[in-house]
Amino acid sequence: MELMDELAEAYLDNSFEHRYYLDLETGQVIIDWDESYTGEPGIDWEDEANEERYADVPKITSDEAYYVRVQFAKQTESDRALKLFEALEGYKPFRRFKDVLYELDLWDEWNRFERQYANEQIRLWMERFEWSYDQMSSLYRTSVLHHPE
Repeated sequence: MELMDELAEAYLDNSFEHRYYLDLETGQVIIDWDESYTGEPGIDWEDEANEERYADVPKITSDEAYYVRVQFAKQTESDRALKLFEALEGYKPFRRFKDVLYELDLWDEWNRFERQYANEQIRLWMERFEWSYDQMSSLYRTSVLHHPE
């Protein structure tokens, strides 16, 4: 797995029970959750150095996720787009959207579109903080080679 894959996964994870952090020293994506779930100790936020070491990976908001679905529907062929827009209206729009994606055999196309959007947002986030993706990716590859799972 590549660093961008992990960052995009963290970005698209809609659970607000846990947070993901980018370790700026190793390039690894760390989930800060209870040790009983991860098997790893959480980040020690009492250690002030960790405030500088770990960057909170942004997560997609519900409004933004809705927007991405609308953008996908807009770029889809008209008959299919109509079904996607109808799915986004009313009760449980995300669930209905997903069902229509399967019905129309658009699941893979949707996943590529959503992942591309997430990758763009992650790159913008990194640029705002002037972090080099290439440098982080290199750190990530080195740390994965030294600590394979």
